Amino acid sequence: MEQIPSNQKNSNAQVVAIKDPVEKIYRLSIFVLMLLLLSLSLLSCSNKKKEPAGSASQANIEASINTDGAMASAQNHEIVPNKKVCMVNDTFMGIDQIPIDVNGITYYGCCKDCVEKLQKNLDNARFGSNPLSDDKVDKASAVIVQDKSNGSVFYFASKEDAQTFINKNKV
Repeated sequence: MEQIPSNQKNSNAQVVAIKDPVEKIYRLSIFVLMLLLLSLSLLSCSNKKKEPAGSASQANIEASINTDGAMASAQNHEIVPNKKVCMVNDTFMGIDQIPIDVNGITYYGCCKDCVEKLQKNLDNARFGSNPLSDDKVDKASAVIVQDKSNGSVFYFASKEDAQTFINKNKV
């Protein structure tokens, strides 16, 4: 604290408290950070389809690699690793998702809500439909193909079905 003498006739000095501006900035920064984190957590679990994550160069690299490391031949679709797919939103996320163990079987989701939906199989979240045959496919064991134009995914029971789908949908 700094004492500032008064211009009054009495000799009493007035004491003025000057708050540390660094502390104010620190508190404001913490508040903004917490608000940002809260916003991100609320937006990350919407049921809307999400845009694929990652840069264009990363997407091009990942577009050429399938689950076995072999080259995939397609322009619009590619086989992607299961761990990079939110199996609730059915969206390729570009980064590893949260592994969710259900009776020894691993599914992947992007947030706490996804964990609950997959564990309880809400809305039949653990299963997808093969677009070639409409057969029910367990997402944990599926071969997953991404539509690179919007990040949505398709589930297949076999690599052969996935490759057939990719070949049929070449541009």
